[in-house]
Amino acid sequence: MKKKIIVALLFCLITLTSVFAFAGCYPTTDGANLEGFDIDLAKMVAKDLGVEARFRFITWNAKEMELKGKHIDLIWNGLTIDDGRLEQFCISTPYMNNKQIAVIKKSNADKYTDKDNIKDAKFSFEESSAGQDVASSEGFSNILALPSQAEALMAVKAGNADVALLDSVLGNFYCSENTDYSDLMIIPNLIFTEEQYGIAARKSDVGTIDKINTSLAKLQANGELAKLAEKYGLESELCDVSYESKWDTLTDEEKSGWNYIVEKGRFVVGYTLYAPIAYEVK
Repeated sequence: MKKKIIVALLFCLITLTSVFAFAGCYPTTDGANLEGFDIDLAKMVAKDLGVEARFRFITWNAKEMELKGKHIDLIWNGLTIDDGRLEQFCISTPYMNNKQIAVIKKSNADKYTDKDNIKDAKFSFEESSAGQDVASSEGFSNILALPSQAEALMAVKAGNADVALLDSVLGNFYCSENTDYSDLMIIPNLIFTEEQYGIAARKSDVGTIDKINTSLAKLQANGELAKLAEKYGLESELCDVSYESKWDTLTDEEKSGWNYIVEKGRFVVGYTLYAPIAYEVK
């Protein structure tokens, strides 16, 4: 029942916030009304590092501008690590495994079973996401780009798309018997890519990511990371985040990003809404 309530509230909120997707006026909050693995982990890391975690709702295709404009300090929201992003951002050690999968209606289970018989389907995905990369690399041409993964899932449920290209972390959460989306399913044995999540900072903020990596390793060693993953059913997806700090070897310029965070007493995390990574609760 709790999962059904979370899902219902989340999708209502997504519908409302998408209206203002490009307004650029979202405030930062203390995250008191937020839950999710990445939300809780950011708070744990902030506490360990002696600063406050603040949160700002963003649209995923604007994440680079939000970071560059210093509206946020970190993209901490199921960010897939790839070569392009490694060139653009300074990214943490991987902390969670993920896959790109396909979600359909159960009533279409016999119709859509593999890459060959889904190629002419209509695909939904989050704009500027790994799902969009899959659609591009596979040559899927009948597509529907949406502001969020959750809306891509909604499009399949509503019949506006046939197949949603999603993170397995999200798909496994929603496509279960305990949600209002139990009429949807993941196509078995169809995995487009295997990937890992990381936390992104501005390219020059090497010291910030060093501090975060060091904290993640500490939380792994003391068991808190595993305990948090178990809370959200993600224990099997955790990566080994062992790390030794390089702080003493960094230049003043590389340390300046973290010093900026310490001076203001907080880091600001950019997030979008999708459980179990980040969602709002009443």
